[in-house]
Amino acid sequence: MKSILTLCLAGCLCSLATAPLQAQQLRLPAMSPTVHTREDFSTSYIEMVYARPSKRGRDVFGKLVPYGEVWRTGANSSTRIKFGEEVKFGGQVVPAGTYALFTIPDPKEWTIILNKDTSQWGAYDYRPELDQVRVTAKPRTSNTAMESFSMVLENLQPEAADLTIRWDKTRVSVPIVADPDARIMAQIQEAMKTDRKPYFAAAQYYYSTDKDINQAVAWLDEVIKQQPSYYTYYWKGKMLQKANRKDEAAEAARQSLALVKNEQNERTKDEYTRLNEQLLKEVGKKR
Repeated sequence: MKSILTLCLAGCLCSLATAPLQAQQLRLPAMSPTVHTREDFSTSYIEMVYARPSKRGRDVFGKLVPYGEVWRTGANSSTRIKFGEEVKFGGQVVPAGTYALFTIPDPKEWTIILNKDTSQWGAYDYRPELDQVRVTAKPRTSNTAMESFSMVLENLQPEAADLTIRWDKTRVSVPIVADPDARIMAQIQEAMKTDRKPYFAAAQYYYSTDKDINQAVAWLDEVIKQQPSYYTYYWKGKMLQKANRKDEAAEAARQSLALVKNEQNERTKDEYTRLNEQLLKEVGKKR
């Protein structure tokens, strides 16, 4: 009997001892949830990691977030932004890499900072001597208040975007611009020395960036020699149109129309029929 009581007492003590550990495992909703975003940009990407505090009935800028002081721009750890290639951030050159993003809010003009120390908690150990760049931007006021802080890439184009910081009724944007042309041209030059030449991709790049259009047509001819298709003939027509070679553009469109008749996917067939007929109309030719 005594041994049974001893075992029961030991079990109770063990339960009491583990109760705090069990409490530590309780999962509660995050007051400022962490966001991790990564978007394709130019020839690489832009990645952001930040926490999203909420208003919860509070006045934000000038109160919760003081004016004129360095702010972590979010909550918890410092906000981080990573560029996969060299960019211009607010007009200033920033090498590829990861940076902590801080701001100094102001009613008339914000200062946006990219800092090399990404290991900080908040802005308590912020050191201005580690700044990569500082840029300024005018804040704008929205009609609708945003409950949670956010950072998004807006007006996204192949080589440009706006980083927009939004919270409450305030929004601030910084332009980000990439210039990958020299790198892409070097890649094309090297790739053309190999056995697997990227004729089609190179031709499309020349077409979209207003480079030597006749060279683009010549590369596309190489693609057609290997594998003629309604798709490649259509693009040849578009490039010839840009080169103002209208008769040849019309002939390429007709070749595309002839080949697309064999396409099994009706939607694709209809779309390329429409595109080629539009091309013929634009160059003033008949089917």
